[in-house]
Order: sequence, then structure tokens, then C-alpha cells
Amino acid sequence: MNELTATGLNRRKYPIKGYLFLVSTAFFTALSYVFAKLLQRDLNPETITFFWFFGAFFFAMFVVAFIPSQRAELKNLGSYKKIFILSSLVTSVGVALWIISIKTIGLPLTSFLMKTQTLFSLFLGMAFLGERLNRGEVLGVIITIIGGVVVAYQRDFGLLLGTATAVLSAFFYSFLAFLVKRIAQDLNMLTVANLRALGVSIVMFTYLMVSGRFMMPEFIDVIYMALGGLSGAYIAKASQFQSIKLLDVSRSTAVMPMESIFVVAFSYIFFDSLPSPVKLLGGAIILTGVVFLIIFRGEQDVMGK
Repeated sequence: MNELTATGLNRRKYPIKGYLFLVSTAFFTALSYVFAKLLQRDLNPETITFFWFFGAFFFAMFVVAFIPSQRAELKNLGSYKKIFILSSLVTSVGVALWIISIKTIGLPLTSFLMKTQTLFSLFLGMAFLGERLNRGEVLGVIITIIGGVVVAYQRDFGLLLGTATAVLSAFFYSFLAFLVKRIAQDLNMLTVANLRALGVSIVMFTYLMVSGRFMMPEFIDVIYMALGGLSGAYIAKASQFQSIKLLDVSRSTAVMPMESIFVVAFSYIFFDSLPSPVKLLGGAIILTGVVFLIIFRGEQDVMGK
């Protein structure tokens, strides 16, 4: 095999552009954790989710106005109907659970447990997309589960509930990535992100009006939610959706262990808060398992040989 061929194969195996989008996803997702933590604790998660995504949609309108390719997609909105509906519903539940978890167990532990997205996505890929496990990935799965048990173990029921909401939120996010891979592969990912922001806003506003749970936040909280929506719900998710086109589902939802590193750093910088050494160890074990899954994803299937 000559050097040019080897380089081409390496690029297909480790597409640099796809991983750059993952780095963007990691940074801006971690930044959104900070804005979520800054919000008043008495705001209910449904209200936060509405303002969060309405803020993302507000910024998206400027993108549509100034980017010709986005304006051109307006005539193709019929092609986005299915992903618009499904992504809106799945995201609404996933984000509300994520906010509850942050309020309950804090930034780093939520971020660590959200890495179980990788496991859920791996299993969804195996079940529906024909992806298969190799021995390296099996080891990665085992390591990730061990780390998840260490992080998730809580004696206090309230904290245990917080860990459960984080894991459940991770499932909904991995299911979202699966849906994008399954039915939106050929669509414009920035338009998918735009419509998702609009859809979640509609779903949550409708729910808030029907249930009577709408709360009017203070102005500073509106600013935090708008910035959180811009960084997490828009920039980060648009980057992840784009990475899904270039990588398989399990790699794209790994979002690189860098996200948790950013979250831990931001938690210390902005809130002078760190989890216990045992929880940090559990988080490190989870990230190690994720690294195994990333490295060995796409290797030749050796199971059963």
C-alpha cells in the first residue's frame, strides 16, 4: 500500500473535519452547562427549556437572514417535516431532564453521566444501523459501565434521582443522534438545528400554557437562557449534527471526553466547585471507556473469531 493510499484510508477512518466539529460541540456544550447553573433554582425546567430554545431560534433567524444557502432551504421545508417533529419531541424531554440533573447533582457529575450517550448510541447503531462490536469496543463498554456505577452511586434519594435523570437524558440525546443519522443524513444540518429550536419552543410553550406552569423569569435569567440556547442548543448541536454526517453514531455522540474536561474546568473557574475524589475517579473511568469506544470504533469486527 503506497503512502497516498494509506493517507486516504486514514482520513476515512479518522475524518479530521468530523472531529473538529466534535471539539466545537464539546466546548459550546460545556459552556451551556455554565449558563444553566447560573439560573435561579426556583425556575421550573419546562420554562427554562422554552426560553433556552426560543433564544436559540432567535439567533437562528439572523443566520437564515444572512446566509443565502439557509434562505434557499426554505423552499425545501417539506423534506424536514419528519425530523422537525421527532427531534422537537425527543429534545424537549431530554433537555428538561438535563436541567433537573444539573440542579440536583451539579455540572461535572451530570456531564460524566451524559457520556452514557455513547453506550446508548452504540446499542441503537447495532440494533438498527447494522453496526457491530469488536473486542476493543466491548472493553470500552465494560469500562464505561464501571465508571458509570461509581459516579451514579448515591446514598441520598434526591441525588440518586438526579443521577437517574442524567442517564435518562443521555438516552434521549443518543436517540436524537440516531434519528438524525437515520432520517436526516441528506439534509442541511444547520436547517435541522434551526427547525429543532423552533419545534422545541412550540412544544414547550404549548405545554406551559396548557399546564399553567409558565413562569416569568427575571431579565438576567432571560439573558442566561438566551446565551445558553445559542451555545448549547444551537452552535453545539449544529456542530454535532454536522459531525454525524461525517462519523458514525457512536463516535458523534461521544463528543470527545474533552466536553467533561471543559465542564470540570468551568465548574472550578466559575463556581469554585469540584466533585469528590471518588466521583472524579468514576468520571475518569467513564472517559477512559469512551476513549476506547472512539479509538476502536470502525476496526475490523473480530468478535466470534
